[in-house]
Amino acid sequence: MTTTHRALATALMMTICSTPAIAQSSNASRVLSDAEITKIIAERVDTHRQSVGIVVGVIEPTGRRVVAYGKAAKSDNSPAVDGDTVFEIGSMSKVFTSLLLAAAVQRGEVALADPISEYLPPSVKVPERGRAITLPDLANHTRGPRARI
Repeated sequence: MTTTHRALATALMMTICSTPAIAQSSNASRVLSDAEITKIIAERVDTHRQSVGIVVGVIEPTGRRVVAYGKAAKSDNSPAVDGDTVFEIGSMSKVFTSLLLAAAVQRGEVALADPISEYLPPSVKVPERGRAITLPDLANHTRGPRARI
C-alpha cells in the first residue's frame, strides 16, 4: 500500500468512525474535536510514519469540517495538505463506484446489462471488441471486452 493509499484509508476510517451513529455504537458520546483528531493524525505521520500528510473530513449534524496535518510529499518544499489536496485513491475507487452502481440498479435507474453508450452523448464513439462495454466493466475498472488477437 502506497503512502497515499494509507493516507486516504486513514482519512476514510477516521471519517467513518467519527460519525455519530458509529461513535454511539462504540460507547463514545461525542465526535472528536479538531485538536484530538490532529493529535491522532500527527502521531500517524510523525511517529509511525504511516503517511507524510493526512486530511480528515468530518460530517456531523452541525456541519462539515476538515482537519489536516503534514505535507503533500516527502520533499522539503512540498506544500502542506488541506481540504483541497488531491489524493490518488487507486483501487479504493472501485468500491465507491460499485456501491453507486448498486444503488442506481436498486432504484431502477440503470440495469447491469446496459451499455455505457446509453449514458453518453451521441457524439461519443465507444469502441466495441466483441460486445459493448457495460456499466459493470466500469465498476470493475476493466477495459471491457478483450480484443481477439
